[in-house]
Amino acid sequence: MFRTRDFVLVLIAVAFLVIAIGVTVSSQGLSPSTQNLPLQPAVIQDNEYTAVSVNANDFSRAQLLQQMRDKIAASSQLSITAPEPTAVIEDILASTSSTTDDAVAPGPQLCPGYAPTFVNWSPVGIEIEEAEGARLVFKTIVEPIIEKSSSTSAPVASPPQRTILAQLPVRNVPSANTSCIPSDVIGIANDGSLIRNTEVGVYGIFTSATLIGYALDGFPIYGSAPSAGDACGGIMTPEGYRYQLSSQRDTILNCYSAAPIRLN
Repeated sequence: MFRTRDFVLVLIAVAFLVIAIGVTVSSQGLSPSTQNLPLQPAVIQDNEYTAVSVNANDFSRAQLLQQMRDKIAASSQLSITAPEPTAVIEDILASTSSTTDDAVAPGPQLCPGYAPTFVNWSPVGIEIEEAEGARLVFKTIVEPIIEKSSSTSAPVASPPQRTILAQLPVRNVPSANTSCIPSDVIGIANDGSLIRNTEVGVYGIFTSATLIGYALDGFPIYGSAPSAGDACGGIMTPEGYRYQLSSQRDTILNCYSAAPIRLN
């Protein structure tokens, strides 16, 4: 059973077909010789089309950028403040280069009055001992036996005397500020000899587990290690702060991590 809506739709479709056929016949301009020919279905031709875009204004990149700047400059809401792209890249490279150079650890921080140290120093008989919060570098001198004038008295030997050569502080934590290096002597070795800052080759044969001696600021100096340490050449360990030699430096220290003493 057709519903009214379906019936209306069928009538509309039939009317559409009749109108379409009439328009097609009239547009073809049928001649008397072709009026009796049966209608033929239209043949759809599959042609390929190529779209060509013609740019009447062949501008260079610089001209296009200039046009864009002119348009932005004409606007009351925008302003041109950015430099050329090349300038921006050069500024970035220059900034990166200066930052990298600043980040590289400098050489030894020498004091203005830096000079080699010439002291009357002999390592023979020197001992190092920690006592009462200080590290004493001394020699023990035994006085000769004194004969008594009386035949009944036994010879008397004077008690040994200590000659203090240096008194190093005992430190475990570096100071907030570093100190420059006033001379080439930066420490005292365990055998009593003076450690000069340029003698990396002399002590570089020892490993980081070997205690070489003590710097003039009181921190111990150990043998060569892979790490360069901090700016002065030291690292923090569970036992405390210490210096260590490194193949990345031509000197033992770059600076003192605390105020050093002065050798007389």
